[in-house]
Amino acid sequence: MKKFFSLIVVIPLGPKCQPDHIADTIESILYYARSSCHIVLVDDSQKGIGQRMQSIFPNVEVIVTKESMGKLCGLYVTLSLAFRQVLAQYHFDALLRMDTDALIIGKAPERAAIELFRKQPHVGMAGQYPLDYNGEPWDISWPRGQMIRFTRTFRFIRRPRAHWKLLQLHLRARRNGYRTGESVFGGACFFSEACLRRIEALGLLPYKPFKNVVLEEDHLFSLIVKATGFELGNLSTGGPVACAWLGLPAAPEELHERGKKIIHSTRFWKERKEEEIRAFFRNQRTALNTVTGAGYAEK
Repeated sequence: MKKFFSLIVVIPLGPKCQPDHIADTIESILYYARSSCHIVLVDDSQKGIGQRMQSIFPNVEVIVTKESMGKLCGLYVTLSLAFRQVLAQYHFDALLRMDTDALIIGKAPERAAIELFRKQPHVGMAGQYPLDYNGEPWDISWPRGQMIRFTRTFRFIRRPRAHWKLLQLHLRARRNGYRTGESVFGGACFFSEACLRRIEALGLLPYKPFKNVVLEEDHLFSLIVKATGFELGNLSTGGPVACAWLGLPAAPEELHERGKKIIHSTRFWKERKEEEIRAFFRNQRTALNTVTGAGYAEK
């Protein structure tokens, strides 16, 4: 019988990931999650970083890639292998995919996603979508241009298997209301179990010829989700997610005061660097410890 966790968290590790930052992100999950939670590290570092984290956090599961998959759609393959293993072992209400420069900063970050998937089971992937933190539309010109190049121009013949499959998925997604190039931002986003099982059933966890397609993995996953008949969902407008591609979308103080719970990226905010940003949010956890008198905030 498969074990049930309300929340599964999958975090990919690359060769440049900083162990101290990975540990801080894991601690933030353990501190704030209010549901039964299991963390899976997908180690593509080829440096044993996952095992080092497991020595600190013994309950964390580590999946090691046999060879380096890299970024872009190589990361799609890495994540797909992890998702497939998760599906083989567990049932869950929601799966949170996080980068190592994402952070949990508020209690029960999973609650809104679980509620969304329960009330709207047609939604399969949700997060920062369709607008950025400031309420402006994402600039989708690059993924849109890439999609058109790989499906409608001479570049199609460079990787015919991958680009033919991409064309098929694109046509199906368009029939389901997909706007070419749109995506849920992948640095921190949720998937439903039903959606991932549908993707797996279609042989897309992974479809290995996609490895060398020049798209970001969240662009590809969003396309696949729409092609399978699921919808993309909003957890940002009035919700817990606050993400930007480079750096934070707002000052740490503002994100804390607005009650945001899942943020990306901790790399910087204006002149403030990652160590300072992480220290700010770590101090918030310390303050809660002082109030509750416990190792973790009360559930």
